[in-house]
Amino acid sequence: MAVQLHGGTDVYEKYHHLIPEIAGLGADTVLFVVHGWQEHAGTLDLHIDPRKTADPKELGKLCDLAKANGLRVILMPVVLLEDPRNNEWRGKIVPANHEWDEWFKRYNTFIQHFTAVAEKYHVDVLMVGSELVKTEGYTDRWRRIIKEVRQNYRGKLGYSANWDHYQTNKIGFWKDLDYVGMTTYYELAKGKNPPRSEVDDSWKAIKKEILAFQREVKKPIIFTEVGWCSQEGAAHEGWNYYASQKATDAGMLEQSMLYESFIDTWSREPAIGGIIWWEWDVTAGGPTDFNYTPRGKPAEAIIRQLFARQKGAAMADKEGQSKNPGR
Repeated sequence: MAVQLHGGTDVYEKYHHLIPEIAGLGADTVLFVVHGWQEHAGTLDLHIDPRKTADPKELGKLCDLAKANGLRVILMPVVLLEDPRNNEWRGKIVPANHEWDEWFKRYNTFIQHFTAVAEKYHVDVLMVGSELVKTEGYTDRWRRIIKEVRQNYRGKLGYSANWDHYQTNKIGFWKDLDYVGMTTYYELAKGKNPPRSEVDDSWKAIKKEILAFQREVKKPIIFTEVGWCSQEGAAHEGWNYYASQKATDAGMLEQSMLYESFIDTWSREPAIGGIIWWEWDVTAGGPTDFNYTPRGKPAEAIIRQLFARQKGAAMADKEGQSKNPGR
């Protein structure tokens, strides 16, 4: 499960109660999202804001708590825009006058800050970036960043690509990483309340493309953001959390159907190294909520069933290996 950590020195106080909840769902991993900030997609002021960027010690306490609850930890630093122009987001970052040297210098400072946290608190996987689409063509710069991260961190590394921008002709540094990360906000239907068959058919075509890519890069894939709002139309634009902003029974059913279709498509696929559900948060969830969280919705029951089934399969495999040590 993914948890976005909004805040600075208060993040442990705000989010620590989510950790035993996530373990109680049956999950085996938590992904913490932490933030760096710049004014808009054309500025050179990427920075850590002590008021809005998780404090290292508080973040470390959350990592320790997750480990104490039997959870692996993935850390994913992302860049957010404080005053975006029009529909800007981090995927459109291009510094003024194309001053990429300065932007990457600032980005390296940002990612090294969290590299130190990841090493100190034994984070299992560090994502060195997320959805920085316009930067991804600068392969040599990314390789230098990844090399420096490896010098300071002994865990595994990945990068979280946008769902439509992961191919090797767009990202050239996959071979420098341990995992390929990618989001899953595909258009799975043309409109709201689609039949399950339409969504299943969409995943069949998408799966074929992703598995062909995986055979090319020969790296396990971690789906870093798997989730849909409980809004009608979520299957059409999974990324668009402000499309409807209405809680309806049909929206709840659309969300749960999307969970089921994804699980049936991907949960037994050997090429997939991990699935991170987006997201578990501090809200009450339930029938009046129209955002991503499955809490208190039909989707939560589906998640619990998935985790229980996977745990049972893992235990059965472990027992089989103990009886047949030569396997």
